[in-house]
Amino acid sequence: MRTLIMAGAIGLALAVAGCSKTDQQTTQADANATAQDVKTSSQQAGNEVKADATKLGQDIKTSAEKSGHDLKAIAKDPEVKKAAGDLKASLKELGTSVKDASKKHKDGSDTSDAAKNGQ
Repeated sequence: MRTLIMAGAIGLALAVAGCSKTDQQTTQADANATAQDVKTSSQQAGNEVKADATKLGQDIKTSAEKSGHDLKAIAKDPEVKKAAGDLKASLKELGTSVKDASKKHKDGSDTSDAAKNGQ
């Protein structure tokens, strides 16, 4: 942005050098006004982006807090606790069954030399 303004100022300075004093003053005033407009527009755009980012951040914070409260309430629900206990017990039982079946399968189908020799 600075490069653009600087190039514009140099261009104006070169153009002004070939003009009368009144034209130079008018051109300089126009350049100053344009620079001020660019500065004001940039500041305004920056402020709008900052305000939008602040609002978005607040919305995210509010949503996260609400979700946290909801999850906490769900976790405290007796039905959910019971279901979690049932699931844990079922998984433990399943693990035991798989382990037993694996052991039974290994004992029944062992064809190694040690099994053949009765060791």
